[in-house]
Amino acid sequence: MYISMKKHILSNSIMLVAVIRILAAASEGSVRFFMKKSSSISPDMIDSYLWNTQIIVSVLQILITVTIFFLAWKKLNHYMTLIPESDQKEIGELQKEYLGNNIASLSVSSISRLLQLWAVIFVGAELIYDFTSVMYRQFISMLMDALSTGTGLSDGTFVMLYNMTHGFKYLEILSAILLGVVMTGIFLNDKFLKIFSLIILLLFLLAFGVFRMQTVYLMGREIGIVWTSIIYHVTETLGLILLSFYLANRYKGL
Repeated sequence: MYISMKKHILSNSIMLVAVIRILAAASEGSVRFFMKKSSSISPDMIDSYLWNTQIIVSVLQILITVTIFFLAWKKLNHYMTLIPESDQKEIGELQKEYLGNNIASLSVSSISRLLQLWAVIFVGAELIYDFTSVMYRQFISMLMDALSTGTGLSDGTFVMLYNMTHGFKYLEILSAILLGVVMTGIFLNDKFLKIFSLIILLLFLLAFGVFRMQTVYLMGREIGIVWTSIIYHVTETLGLILLSFYLANRYKGL
């Protein structure tokens, strides 16, 4: 069974999540920019106020994401229940025969599976990301303690270790998002989505293993740029928006 090709439940859900992530990133960035001390050498996550803000924003983001996918699932389920389950396969065959190219790219059951997959990725991976962030913050705190007690850990060594280990914080959630893109590509038999995911992964691994932290000065503040963080945040915001547009414009009823 297929829904109307004009209804884009999955792509719209991904778009809404991307918008929420952009708003969350903008909120955290604004708080960091205005509250971070310009002379502080410690990472933002060590600041208790900034850390609590990040956790609150993350919890709100998860709750809104759950709501988005729950409403999307209810809407899709409504369309599915209009036809008895025993007749859905037969109706789908009739739709293929009589509608031809004017039919959705995937059946309603396939869209339902992809909707569940993306819900698990966005919610489950975000929960794991929050847990790993807590553990990573503890690790950085111990490094800061070693630096402050003068045990031989220089500022340069700390920056190097911070940059080298920062990628672990994003590796899991980025992999989950790319897995969702690949699985969507498999459902749609879309080579572009698979290749695009591989390119993003290779860029992340390259930044993880080769690129060093860069320092820029903005309005009297010294800001350290970690490239693994940049790649992840671009992927989870702009990347998801582009994915949503791509699915909505290239495929029908998705």
